[in-house]
Amino acid sequence: DWDCEVIYWGVDTEMFTPCEIRNKSFRNRFGCSDKDMLLLAVGRLVARKGYMTLLRAMPDILSENPQAKLVIVGRGHMKSSLEKQAKKLAISDSIFIQSSLSFDELAQHFRSADLVVYPSYYEGQGLIPLESLASGTPVATVNQEPLTEMVDSTVGGLFERGNPNDLARCVNEMLSASDTEDKANLGRERVLSKYTYEHNASDYEGVFKRAISKQKS
Repeated sequence: DWDCEVIYWGVDTEMFTPCEIRNKSFRNRFGCSDKDMLLLAVGRLVARKGYMTLLRAMPDILSENPQAKLVIVGRGHMKSSLEKQAKKLAISDSIFIQSSLSFDELAQHFRSADLVVYPSYYEGQGLIPLESLASGTPVATVNQEPLTEMVDSTVGGLFERGNPNDLARCVNEMLSASDTEDKANLGRERVLSKYTYEHNASDYEGVFKRAISKQKS
């Protein structure tokens, strides 16, 4: 008989950690005051990450949150296409694309954002939502596995894959919700309870010990 076990990747919970007060000077880079909403999307600039869907959702997001800014962090061949799409949608002033960041800078982005949006069409697991939750920032992502195994309504929000209208609905609902702090706290707790390097090490150790035990028997 096959002996199979799923082990989820963990994240660095010391690097990706919350802050009590959002970094004002950091947010000011993107024209965000304390009351404005800063959205963050992280991942390679390729089609399967769903950035075109996110840009198409932005007009509806801006209609309810006119001062909101979207920061996209990633490298890839789609940067110019995304910039052209933003211009076509007349949302260029609300969009920032950054192609290269250190891990420390990325962690600062996570903890300073109000919401992370992860519109990927498909993933093996997806570490970005976990890095966001570890940073105390709720996540809006697609309503399909394996992302739904990490993100649900207690720590974020879900929308239909590839549907800009539903993405905008989800984001607007989350930005206007009163339980953001609760989601942030629960998200951090979820990562600490299951998705850490320590859990990875323990799980792999268990697999190796079990394999050695079976070999001896």
